[in-house]
Amino acid sequence: MSAQNLDEELSKLRIDKTRKPAHRGGYAKLLVALLLGAGGLAYVYYARAQAPIAVRVAKAEVESGGADVGAAVLTAGGYIVPRKKIEVSSKIIGRVKEVLVERGDPVQAGDVLLRLEDEEQAAQVAAAEAQLAAAKARLTELQAGSRPEEIAAARAAVASAEATLKKARADLDRFESLAREEVISQQELDTARTAHDVALANLDSARKNAELVEKGPRQEQIDTALAQTREAEANLAYAKTQLDDTVIRAPITGTILEKVAEKGELVTNINFGGTRGAKSSVVSMADLRDLQVEVDLNENDLHKVRLGQLCEVRPDSAPDVVVKGEVDQIAPQADRQKATVQVKARLIDPDGRVRPEVNARVMFLADASLQAGAAPAAQAKIWAPRAALVKSADGTIVYLASQGAAVARKVALGAESEKGVEVTEGLDGTEALIVEPLDRMADGARIVVK
Repeated sequence: MSAQNLDEELSKLRIDKTRKPAHRGGYAKLLVALLLGAGGLAYVYYARAQAPIAVRVAKAEVESGGADVGAAVLTAGGYIVPRKKIEVSSKIIGRVKEVLVERGDPVQAGDVLLRLEDEEQAAQVAAAEAQLAAAKARLTELQAGSRPEEIAAARAAVASAEATLKKARADLDRFESLAREEVISQQELDTARTAHDVALANLDSARKNAELVEKGPRQEQIDTALAQTREAEANLAYAKTQLDDTVIRAPITGTILEKVAEKGELVTNINFGGTRGAKSSVVSMADLRDLQVEVDLNENDLHKVRLGQLCEVRPDSAPDVVVKGEVDQIAPQADRQKATVQVKARLIDPDGRVRPEVNARVMFLADASLQAGAAPAAQAKIWAPRAALVKSADGTIVYLASQGAAVARKVALGAESEKGVEVTEGLDGTEALIVEPLDRMADGARIVVK
């Protein structure tokens, strides 16, 4: 039942005051009917209030600021080359044991390219490990000090020296008494005195040795042993580095352009020149996703090119391929003999069919930026339909249709024309503007586009 029919039915309801109900149950039925009717009417009004508002929208019109934007201002020929070409070399001198890549192979950073013979380096690592173990053992021994057995032995030596001295003194006293009685000769007395003096010196030496044993090694000895341990650790680290250098890895993610060294050949870290003998590099590689085109421009055309300028690159090997590019380098000085300046443009997302060292045609495109000696390009204008504009206390607003809701947006207006009213602030030209029914619009209202 529609709201209009419900209103008509309710208006027909009348209470005849002259009639008396036959029984009290009639009043109850009438009350129930009235409540049901009022509830239905309230539901209709609630549903009508909550239902999305059907709206009609229109797009803002964007007027381009210049007819020449995107046109080619200069065309030149050049060569496509990697932006970074790497010659991978060996850090040490060695003979190639194994080559794991071929020309054209894709590799990831850290992948093994080839291995050198490593028997000598492995032996050096083993020797350095043994030297380090010996140095650590010596340092541990000195830091631990004297063992209890050593201290006990030193004390026993002192006791033995004391006993020897005691016997030598008794012998000397007895020989002196006999000498006074002229029972023994002077030589025998001298021998007894010498034995006493030797026993006294031995006791002094034993006491000092025991004192040193109890104190343990000097700090200077510990420091020396510590320095020797660090030296052994450094020697081991160097030996391991030499062993690691026998494995040559890819420094970047890229593609192998050329394989220089073969199995059994000698490689070195010194460039001797020539193509025979030891090789100074093993492979050359580059990231073929990071390419650029090199162009030599005439000096008279240099004013048409600037850093960041967009361009289109068409390789001669694939004429149907067009790759976007961007000028990222202009040589700081010209070639005096050729009267040219080298310009490099980076390729943006190059096609897999684009290969290094192929010829290419480069079209440098005009844009809205100010070129040297040229007038500035006009800015694009945004025109909104008059039906979408709503006057408010804060100024002019429009309602945008965004994700099933109306969004109020304040705008600044400019000139008027047959295209509508120019919007100088508030829109970017991509919005859908609500044109009717504006009298029912509010910020956040639910809508559905017709």
